Amino acid sequence: MKIKRLALILLAMPLLISIPENVHAKTKRPTIKKISHRLVASSTYVTFTGKNALYSKAAPLKGAKVVRNKLQLIQYANSKRGLDSFMLLRTAILSNGNIYNKVRSFDNNITGWIYSGKTKSYQFGPFYYKDKKHTRPAGGLAEFRTLLKSPLTAAEKSNFYELAKPGTANDGYSKVYSIPFNVSPLGLGGPLINMPDKNSSEKYKNYIFVITDAVTNAREGDRWLSVASLGAKDNARISGYIRDGGLKKIDSVSPQDGITVNYVDYNSGKTLKTVIVPYRQTPGQTGMNLSTIYNYQQIPDGYEAGDMDHDFTSKIATNAAKGSTQTVYVVKK
Repeated sequence: MKIKRLALILLAMPLLISIPENVHAKTKRPTIKKISHRLVASSTYVTFTGKNALYSKAAPLKGAKVVRNKLQLIQYANSKRGLDSFMLLRTAILSNGNIYNKVRSFDNNITGWIYSGKTKSYQFGPFYYKDKKHTRPAGGLAEFRTLLKSPLTAAEKSNFYELAKPGTANDGYSKVYSIPFNVSPLGLGGPLINMPDKNSSEKYKNYIFVITDAVTNAREGDRWLSVASLGAKDNARISGYIRDGGLKKIDSVSPQDGITVNYVDYNSGKTLKTVIVPYRQTPGQTGMNLSTIYNYQQIPDGYEAGDMDHDFTSKIATNAAKGSTQTVYVVKK
């Protein structure tokens, strides 16, 4: 009686028993039809939509295992850690028209394949969308920018600065770098120190800097200033990024203690604006070298340098004396 009862229970539970793969022998498993070259690192950055999981290989392929589920990928998409960003490394098109991308985290700890769309999806660069306007990703990936534009303040556009914390620290405040921290894969080398002396910025404590742009780390939220030095010779010029807070404003100086720059309309001869540049003698010279492309600080809005014989590329600008006057002719854009 017990044997018959057990048999009835087993017959009532067909959904709990695994079905062998050979039952589906008539269903052909997709194969890789086309695949791109292998990359170790790339500058194409991605984030996750949460629609698809990350697999060890394209999901339909035999042996594919989940590397990170959809919920975990959403957590990475919302992460405040810069190295939790991902880069796109490879693209595979399967025989059924599905497209999978290989991605890897910036810290190289996570690698996997994720569904991105179909060959019939709308393509824009390496990404696939459901619509012609490229607003709705077709799969689990979307384009991601690690740096966001940050508007300059009026003061940042017009003032002159020097290092606030010169020294040996590698915290982003003491030295100038090629890029901000944690915004690119470790495989691409990361930020490099953009100063002749990589160990200490102490010898540049008297350098004058202007701010040319600003960005914010999309994940970590820290703001970085794009800066360039004035008054240095070619082999000692400095340009790159420093954390907001790494510079301090230089107090305004009188014409006698600086260099007067008059921006003059080339066509009318009218002086549009006058700027007093703080004077710092260029090492090895009797005056200050102003002949760099970054020196059009406070150029009048709507104008650009016009006469190459009367701007910062002229010979007199390479060794400007303290208390002297420079005339820069400008024309309307």
